Amino acid sequence: MDYSKWDKMDFSDSSDNEEEDSKVPRVTALDSESRITFGGANGNVEISKSSSTSQPRQSLSTITSASDIPVVSSSVSGDTIDISTMNNINSNLKDNMQQDTNNMMNNKLQTQLTLNGGEHYCIVNTSKEKELKLPIYWSQDRYTVTLRLGFPPSKFPSKSIRVHVNGALKYTDRFSAVGSGGGIMSDDPSFGSIEVTSHDDKGEEIMLLYGSLPRPIHLNEGEDEIDFEIEGNHLEVGGDNSKCTKLVSITLPKAVPMAGLVLWWDCPLIGFPQIDVSNIQGRQGSKGDKSQQNDKKEAWKRAWDEAHVMFKEKVKTRVKQEINVDE
Repeated sequence: MDYSKWDKMDFSDSSDNEEEDSKVPRVTALDSESRITFGGANGNVEISKSSSTSQPRQSLSTITSASDIPVVSSSVSGDTIDISTMNNINSNLKDNMQQDTNNMMNNKLQTQLTLNGGEHYCIVNTSKEKELKLPIYWSQDRYTVTLRLGFPPSKFPSKSIRVHVNGALKYTDRFSAVGSGGGIMSDDPSFGSIEVTSHDDKGEEIMLLYGSLPRPIHLNEGEDEIDFEIEGNHLEVGGDNSKCTKLVSITLPKAVPMAGLVLWWDCPLIGFPQIDVSNIQGRQGSKGDKSQQNDKKEAWKRAWDEAHVMFKEKVKTRVKQEINVDE
């Protein structure tokens, strides 16, 4: 049998070649704007030149008015949003952060001015205005009470402020505070008084604050009067108080009946709103049983009243001495 006719036959698998050719990517260079169609009738990719003339892109630098800013369409709802009417997000965020910082600093400052104390106000009558409301801040620690009165320097110059504190005990008597600060034989239940004055353009004296002290105070060592300071008021408040950019600060050292005793004041001046001293942080017994605290308070009050009565009786028994003065 002659098998020579099979020598010229090709037995290669055409499907394998076609599969290998299909895996080789084909790259087509586009010299101009073209239109590409995927998935035609035969599943081919058709490339043809675009017949439409494209518009030149507008540079951002050529946008000179709000009307040139494009309108963006939301892909979710389809509503249009005009970018030109949107607020500056960075500016708003910066303003909000600054406002939060100011509020935090304002609250911190107010807490310092009213630590273990409170806030009040007084009414001042002037010749030009019917009445003026001045803020009062007071705070205290174990040894001193600080009273601050706000005032507008435009109406009451700082150099015109005068402070007079009456009834302060000597420094050597700071641990023997019994009796009334207004005088030995005085029937006034207070322990002295504070008055803050100024004057108007005509030189007339104006009383900014007057009040009686509810507890005894003493002078500082080496001093013969209670001093005061003028401070800046950095609290951000509204109304008339916003004009009170200055504070007159008065520090009152506490006097006590005996060494080691701590007295917490419930108000800085008689007639002011009283605070609950049992809520003062760091006060001994502030978190204890209420009944036990009341018992201690009553016992201390009885001891104070008895010492007061004994002091008055001792003063009454004093013999007057006559002193002859040569003419």
